[in-house]
Amino acid sequence: MKNKSLLKNVLAGLSILALSTGLTSCKKDDVDQSGTTNVKIVNASQSSPAQGFFLANTALVANGLTFGNASDYIATPSGSNLTAEFKTDGATTAYASDNFSFDNGTHYTVFLAGDGQSARIKVFKDDLTAPASGQARVRFVHLSDAAPGNVDIRRGNGDNLVVNLSRDNASDFTAIAPGILELNVFASGQTTSLGTFNLAGFLPNKIYTVYVTGNTASSIRVNQITHN
Repeated sequence: MKNKSLLKNVLAGLSILALSTGLTSCKKDDVDQSGTTNVKIVNASQSSPAQGFFLANTALVANGLTFGNASDYIATPSGSNLTAEFKTDGATTAYASDNFSFDNGTHYTVFLAGDGQSARIKVFKDDLTAPASGQARVRFVHLSDAAPGNVDIRRGNGDNLVVNLSRDNASDFTAIAPGILELNVFASGQTTSLGTFNLAGFLPNKIYTVYVTGNTASSIRVNQITHN
């Protein structure tokens, strides 16, 4: 009887330990004080007021981030299940919030996307591998709620740059020749353009993200940010 009682106590103890370990590993704002990550903050929400950005209750951008603008990379402690919040200037509640993990020694771009009830945060890991000499590198991100769920992005001459890019996702980085880039955005597989856009000159040895945004058909547009 004593052996059975002892076994029950051991099993109960192991169950409590396992539960405790699970809760600890999933705890909110599990900050790694010895690790550093680097984040670039972008306001891609057309109708949003100026925003601040907070990660694990620390202000990385205190205020004033308006649509189409991006911060430089900001070094901050890495960690798991970190609370990310965009807050309208002067507000105490979040305009959009979510939880993400940020690896040590890695670069990320954090977007505020969508408008009003559709406002959301999207995070993408950045591949900052240097472009081939004399070339630029670019990726495309689909953040428009007005555009179809999947889009093709083509050069002005009709050549595809990215095909079937789904909303809230990013393409891989790809090499591109320097210069001004004329883009057309299409519903995937279609031939009627949702808009034609001329982007400022891409410079050699630079890395870019081009993101599609817009909450109405007439407001679909593209913006570009530089990573280096």
